[in-house]
Amino acid sequence: MDKNIVEEYVQINGIEQYFLHQPSDSKDVVIMLHGGPGLANSYLAYFQQPYSGFCNMVYYDQRGAGKTQIKNQSTHESLTFDVLLEDLRQTIVYIKKKYATDRIFLAGHSWGSMLGTEYVLRYKDVAGYIGYGQGVPGNKQDRRYYEFVKSCVQKSGNQEQMATLDRVSESFPDVPRDDYFRQYNIISGIGFGCGYDFTSRDVFEIYANSPTWTDADEELSDVVEELNEKLYAEVLFDWENKTTVYEIPVFYILGIHDEMTSSVIAEEYFNQIQAPKKGLYWIENAGHLVDTDNPSDFFAAVKDIVGVC
Repeated sequence: MDKNIVEEYVQINGIEQYFLHQPSDSKDVVIMLHGGPGLANSYLAYFQQPYSGFCNMVYYDQRGAGKTQIKNQSTHESLTFDVLLEDLRQTIVYIKKKYATDRIFLAGHSWGSMLGTEYVLRYKDVAGYIGYGQGVPGNKQDRRYYEFVKSCVQKSGNQEQMATLDRVSESFPDVPRDDYFRQYNIISGIGFGCGYDFTSRDVFEIYANSPTWTDADEELSDVVEELNEKLYAEVLFDWENKTTVYEIPVFYILGIHDEMTSSVIAEEYFNQIQAPKKGLYWIENAGHLVDTDNPSDFFAAVKDIVGVC
């Protein structure tokens, strides 16, 4: 194990949760909130380390994901938005004490951007929020993604893919909650190669080469999506921001080619935000997986954000 990587389990909200730290001499800490839900990004830490040494980086596997799930075997019933928000609240208390600093920044990706956004609206106890692959309230992003994938198939003339896509409602995502994932998985399956990820990197190969990746992690990767479907549906269908007024600085880092959580729609929402400080960074040669597509520019933006707050 790299001497600059520290692993530990910490008692958080009643269970032992997994943390991976990349310490530095800085008093600034960035907590990376992974997507999914259920897709832990602690496996990416070694890959991102050459770009992130300007501050302390903390990755933690959320309840229902990664090594936290391997340790605890959480069930569908125990995975709720409020529980994960309380996990995050206690995590921030722990990290502030561990690093003896209030300079905590939340960086939320995709699902993690929904968790992070709701957190900072409720608690306001961090130095700033950074969203990437940013999800926004409502269904505009899903609708745009459906239209994007459909236009790709029409341009390609692939009749087999068109027949598959025809099994998706024309009104997607305005579909029954119980049928959302079946339809979304059809769209997503076709969407691979259409540009939403826009990456020459195989993220699963990066996972597999991680010094923290084990056979147990690989086995878990096959079941986490189904495990977290109830949680994601809860948030997807019920999550609303009742305000666009934030009491802490807010920054978005958006991949120009992100169609999965459309950067165009994220920008529209960002423009409505009122915050003490705000900033929008566009990353070239990047899609939804902006921190792996272009880690150099992504972490340069994070460094700039930490510097101005």
